[in-house]
Amino acid sequence: MDHYQEIFKKTFERHIPFTVHWELTGRCNLNCIHCYMIRDSDREELSRDEIGGILDQLAREGCLYLVLSGGEPLMRGDFFEIAHAARNKGFALRLFTNGTLITPEIADKIYDLQPLSVEISIYGMDPSIHDEITAIPESYNKTISALRKLNDRGLRTIIKSPIMKQNRKEFRMLKRFAEELGAGFVYDLIIVTRDDGSKAPLNYRLSDRDLTEFLISEADPEMWKPGKVTIDQDDPSCCAGFNTLCISPHGDVYPCVAIKRSAGNLREESLLRILSSENLSKIRSIRFSGLKGCPECQLLPYCNRCMGMALVEDSDIKGPSTAACTMARARRDIIRDA
Repeated sequence: MDHYQEIFKKTFERHIPFTVHWELTGRCNLNCIHCYMIRDSDREELSRDEIGGILDQLAREGCLYLVLSGGEPLMRGDFFEIAHAARNKGFALRLFTNGTLITPEIADKIYDLQPLSVEISIYGMDPSIHDEITAIPESYNKTISALRKLNDRGLRTIIKSPIMKQNRKEFRMLKRFAEELGAGFVYDLIIVTRDDGSKAPLNYRLSDRDLTEFLISEADPEMWKPGKVTIDQDDPSCCAGFNTLCISPHGDVYPCVAIKRSAGNLREESLLRILSSENLSKIRSIRFSGLKGCPECQLLPYCNRCMGMALVEDSDIKGPSTAACTMARARRDIIRDA
């Protein structure tokens, strides 16, 4: 076990919020068709002073990695004051942005922050496909321009691409563009429901056939072969609530970005108290052996189950996840028929 793994293990065992994903605002200048976030305009977002106090608490409780996202975090006029306050406390920052608001001046300010990464979604190298998904004309050109500005300043950028019906044929061009730019590249085949429970975004998921064809042509089946997955029945189901947390624009604390069950609100109680809350304790108590149907499932060697997905799509945090089951079946069938 290397030094980082030792640290990770200790934070997990001691319930230290090692990685925190902070949705600073629900506002966004794009209107992406698949977006999971719902802006709650009836509640005031945390003020800069409130955020400063929460940063103090995160530092005391041992947070290291801090993801600043939205909505679009650059919609906040005080974003850079918040980000610099976080850097001054020693947090390692990742910035999630759509890039469309990044001018040369903004790029310089991001450079001054020296984040670990700036992560930007691109939905296709065909501008019409990208703009169709964002529902905003010219968003493609602004996003590509932002990536080049950040790249020119030597910042580490990561291109993220959720793969949907609309853009599945863009995958190779996106990957090639990232390689040419020197950016990281990650993709996701899972489109999730909205935070209000709406399943409308699921209409954009790949069909079973398209998913199988994508996996055959683009993914490495070696990682799915039986024997690669080893699970202790007494293991927790995932890291949610152990050493990861998510904070909403209004101060609600969740076990992770996918499990929107509030463990408390930072306007009403301290982070220390929330870390020992009943709701977080319940999430931590879920063991693999307590899942419904999963321990004995024949798809287990091919499965990458998410509690949050099971909760939002199937309304049972301990039950099977439709998305995970679909993916596992496709992986199994590909290997079986190879």
